[in-house]
Amino acid sequence: MKTTTMVCTRASWLYSFLTISLVFTLAHASAAETPSTRCETGFGKEPVANTVETCRLELIGPVNTAKRIAILETLGKAYLAQKESDLAISTWNEASQYSSPSREEPATAEAWTRLQILIGQTYAQASQMDKAEKQFRKTLTTVEESIGRYSLPSGMAQDAMGTYYALQNKAKEAEDAFKRSRIVYEIRLGKTNARTLETRMNHAIGLLDMNREKEAQESFQVLAEIINSLPEYKTEPIRAEILTFLGTLQMRSDQLQEAIRNYQTAFEVRQAAFGPNDIRTSQSLNNLGVVLYRAGDLKRAEIALSKAYVIRNDALGNKDPLTLSTQKNLQAVIAAQNSKQN
Repeated sequence: MKTTTMVCTRASWLYSFLTISLVFTLAHASAAETPSTRCETGFGKEPVANTVETCRLELIGPVNTAKRIAILETLGKAYLAQKESDLAISTWNEASQYSSPSREEPATAEAWTRLQILIGQTYAQASQMDKAEKQFRKTLTTVEESIGRYSLPSGMAQDAMGTYYALQNKAKEAEDAFKRSRIVYEIRLGKTNARTLETRMNHAIGLLDMNREKEAQESFQVLAEIINSLPEYKTEPIRAEILTFLGTLQMRSDQLQEAIRNYQTAFEVRQAAFGPNDIRTSQSLNNLGVVLYRAGDLKRAEIALSKAYVIRNDALGNKDPLTLSTQKNLQAVIAAQNSKQN
């Protein structure tokens, strides 16, 4: 079959600092265990401009502090999706005023830490590395002095710093930060808690950032075996994340059938978790279409990529890079089909 370059979402290993990852990251508990607002539930399922408008309208109405923080956090992510970094940062700074790193209120302390991490990640994404590192260090120092070195917010900050240092190819600093983060989560939550598995996943991604692909694949394989064996993670988003990275590594090494199985499972998980028309579901469809193309299954590749294109076009518009990448992939499949017929 003629080889054509195709685009697989997250072919780059820049995980935490890419817009798509910042916007659609794994969901931690919000500042309060309350039902999500329309602003939150619409994000990723509706055009970003609609989400911005919905969030703004909800902020006008009567909302409690926890919901205000959640709405502002989502609004910042929507601004970031529109490539309005300054608005995103100012919105997260506003949200931070309603929370604080306090021992007495663990949920709001985590919300504050998460917002500070988002700000640091956005600086890094904009290549403002000095500001990013200063933000991460300040956040870690604040939570350690206010709550303690082994608090969950400290684990969150260490995890973010691990990713940052991995992207800077500072191996020792990255390894130390990820190790401290994992210790915090294992002590506080246990070895198979989703957040413990997430920091292990981020460590594996950090290995990729540092060009240690063999070690990374081994780590993802172990994580996949763990999470596939636990019934409680059957439809949890973190399972899809782990299987997506493993599938991508398998595709890179021409283990196409293994990659197809993992991408297919990731798609089923995201569809169950987020719905059939969510941006995150489209990522799995795009990836599945790419590997099916590589394996020569052009019919199934066309179906998967067509669905991914419709979702992305509706939510992001036809000029968005994600929409354009899927369009390019779909065109490659159709060209291969025409060539085969001729």
